[in-house]
Amino acid sequence: MKKSHLIALLAIVAGVVVIFSAILAPFAMFFGSMLIYEFNGNNAKIEIDSYRLCHDKDGNDIIIIKYLLINEGEDPTCLINEGDFYVYQNGISLSEFYDDEEDNKLPKEVNYDSEDQYKDVKGGVKYYAEIAYELESPTADVQVEINDYGFVDKKKEKVFKIN
Repeated sequence: MKKSHLIALLAIVAGVVVIFSAILAPFAMFFGSMLIYEFNGNNAKIEIDSYRLCHDKDGNDIIIIKYLLINEGEDPTCLINEGDFYVYQNGISLSEFYDDEEDNKLPKEVNYDSEDQYKDVKGGVKYYAEIAYELESPTADVQVEINDYGFVDKKKEKVFKIN
C-alpha cells in the first residue's frame, strides 16, 4: 500500500472516530454520570413510618407524617433532597403546613419541628423527620407516595386509615 493511501485511510478512520465520538459523547457522559451517581451518591433510603393528627391554633385538622431517612452514603443529605413526596386525600394533594411564628402555629405540646426535613444527616446515620400537611377531611384516608431519586425511580406508597 502506498504511503499516500495509508495516510488517506488513517484520515478517514480518524474522521469516523471523531464523528462517532461527537454523536455518542453526550450519551456516554449522561449514562456514565448516572452510574457514578448511583454507585457513589444517592445512598439514602426513605421509609414512610407513621402519622399523628393534631389541630393548629385555629382548629384546622393537621396530619404529621413521620419518615425514616437512612443515609448509607458518606456525604450528608437531608430528607427533602432524597425524593419527591406526595400526600393525597380523595385523590387531591394536600398542602404542606408551614409552622411560622406569627400566623400558622401548632400547639407547643405537639412538638413539631418544621425544619426536620431540611436537617443534614451524616453518612451512616438514621434520622426520623416529619412533614405536616393540612387535611381536607377529618375522616378520609391519606395516601402517601414517595418517588426516591436515583437511576431507576423507586416508588413507595402507604395508606393511613383516618377514623
